[in-house]
Amino acid sequence: MPGWLSDAPWLAWGLGLLIGFPFLMILFGEMLYRLEDRRNSRHAFLVNAQYFVLPSLVLYLLLTQVMGLGHDHIATKIIASVFWISIIYLAVSTFNLFWSGKTKDEASWQSRVPSLVLNIARLFFILLGVALVVSTIWGVDLGQMLAALGVGSIVLGLALQDTLGSLFAGITLISARQFQVGDWLKTGDVTGQVTAVNWHSVTLKTFDDDLLVIPNSVLASDTFYNYSRPDKIHMERITIQFCEDHPPNQVREALLEAAYNTPGVLKDPAPQIILKQLADDAGHYEALLYFDDYANIDNIYDAYLTRAWYAAKRHGVIFPFEDHLIFQARAAEMPRGHDDSIEENELVDKLIALDTFTLSKEALEELTQGATIHRFGRGEQFIYTGQECKGLYVILTGKGRKSTTDLQGREQKMGSAYPGDILGLVSVIRHDESQINAFAEEDCQVAILKSKAVETVLRANPQFAQTLEQDIETRLKTLQAIQQKGQQKKSNSANNGENKVVSLKELLRKNN
Repeated sequence: MPGWLSDAPWLAWGLGLLIGFPFLMILFGEMLYRLEDRRNSRHAFLVNAQYFVLPSLVLYLLLTQVMGLGHDHIATKIIASVFWISIIYLAVSTFNLFWSGKTKDEASWQSRVPSLVLNIARLFFILLGVALVVSTIWGVDLGQMLAALGVGSIVLGLALQDTLGSLFAGITLISARQFQVGDWLKTGDVTGQVTAVNWHSVTLKTFDDDLLVIPNSVLASDTFYNYSRPDKIHMERITIQFCEDHPPNQVREALLEAAYNTPGVLKDPAPQIILKQLADDAGHYEALLYFDDYANIDNIYDAYLTRAWYAAKRHGVIFPFEDHLIFQARAAEMPRGHDDSIEENELVDKLIALDTFTLSKEALEELTQGATIHRFGRGEQFIYTGQECKGLYVILTGKGRKSTTDLQGREQKMGSAYPGDILGLVSVIRHDESQINAFAEEDCQVAILKSKAVETVLRANPQFAQTLEQDIETRLKTLQAIQQKGQQKKSNSANNGENKVVSLKELLRKNN
């Protein structure tokens, strides 16, 4: 080292700072430039090092090594305090950088540590570092400070007893991870979705769109249900009563049909119907329904009970006079058997009025032998793809809709079904599975004509049967085209094919 530098160490420090500080600033700037994502935790780490730690260190060295100020000088103490506080902040940033990288793996133990516990740990280390800075640089006696803080803490603890109770209850609840934002909780008579969790309280949004704030100390000392854990699938029990005259299996069939037709109800796990009690001339049944969105519980209740009413009427089961959930009326006022039962001649008159079949009245009477009338509520499905139709379906009132499924599993609409339209013809004639779905677009009444009666009429009209078979072939080809291409224009073509089969008036005129 040159002699003039050894004789003037302040000059060596000055030259070193003059050259080193700009070089390090440029180096950090280049690193920040290459780190383009400002949301990256490394970006905050480098910014803290460049703008706080490095300048305070250079300023401290400038004061002590170049200007010769002592460590007891007030300016030196201030700069030293800023430097060490920056080091503490840098250490916390380093910890955050390490932790954020580990918590991306949900299976790691870091991901299971609540954020509130981490924040308290960070606060503890920051306070510890500040205490060391105050003690080392400023010469404050920590013993006397802790004694004063201890007395003050007792007074403060007594004044904030409830607040501190909520704080520690909040730490306990969050540490246990028994719920999180978005879960559905029930405490007391109130059910709501968790919208906020903090050190003092938990906020629930109820079904009435009201906010309920529950102190953590109250929630921690009470029992609560979490409908979103261990998973989001929830089972709800709905109780319904029917007259005890009905065989349980008949009631189960009606209630299961309603369950499988209810939007939102899962098919896996499958719904269950349990007979709980036979008392007071009534059978008490429980429907066990599974769904994965508790927010829809009111809609599921409404949809299921509505469909249960329609299904019960279709299956010929009635409700007791008292203590039921769906319908209350005198049993004598409710027709036993099928819903809105129509005498044979009434159904014939209805078909004549709709001009569905251009047949003689005698032929229509033969066609409607054993026919039944059913009512379907809006949204209910009565023809299923892959299942053989129970008979020939004739829309009497209301409105339905048709669809099919292409090879990609997408639903393709096939238009609406109006009074007088016939569905399920291919399935009945070919004794094959249906390739269409049919739903009630609005409440509608449907006549189901027995397959044997239909076959009898077809055998009596061979020319009509032959023409009908040709139209069925056309419809099947159109349906196949939809399933292969799944194009909207093919769906419209399928609709036309369906109409060809459904519109039997011209065919019947040719054969009479």
